[in-house]
Amino acid sequence: MIVADASALIALTKMERLPLLKQVYGGVLIGPLVKAETVDAGKRISAPGARQIENAIDDGWIQVGRLSPKEKKLMQSILEKSRLDDGESECIALASSRRLPVILDDKEARSFAEALGSVFFGTAAVLLHGLISKHLTLGELEEAVQELSNTIWLAPAVVAKILKAGREVKK
Repeated sequence: MIVADASALIALTKMERLPLLKQVYGGVLIGPLVKAETVDAGKRISAPGARQIENAIDDGWIQVGRLSPKEKKLMQSILEKSRLDDGESECIALASSRRLPVILDDKEARSFAEALGSVFFGTAAVLLHGLISKHLTLGELEEAVQELSNTIWLAPAVVAKILKAGREVKK
C-alpha cells in the first residue's frame, strides 16, 4: 500500500498507466481532498483521468481514507508551516501517521515528508519500480519516462538517473 498525491494520479492517468500503482504496490490510499481534486473536480471539467480514478476507487484498489483527529492536526500544522496545498499536506499526514510510503513530486512536499521520517519518491520512480517488478520492459520504461516528462516537469538529472537505474536493473 502506498499514499499518492493528486499530481501522481493525474500524470499516470494521462499516460494510461494508473494500473501500474496496483500492480507494483497492491493498493493506493488517498485522502478525501485528493479524491475531491482528482475525481470530483476532474469530472466537472470532463478530465478523462477522473473516470479512471473513480473506477479504481469503485474496484477497491484505491481507497479513500478518513483522517483521524491526529492526522488532521498534523495536516493543519504542515499547512501553517509551508506553502503546500491541502492535498499535499493531507498525503504527508496520512503517510507519516500510517507509516506508508508516499508519492510526491513537489520539492517542498518531499522536504516535509523527509522531516517527518516518511519514505517518499516521485512519479518517475513509480515507473522504475514498474520495471523492477517486471510490469514494464526497459523500452516501456524509456517511453514512459519520456511521456512523463511531457506531462510534468522533470529535471534532466532525474530523467538520467531513472534511465540509468533502469538500464542497470536489466544488466
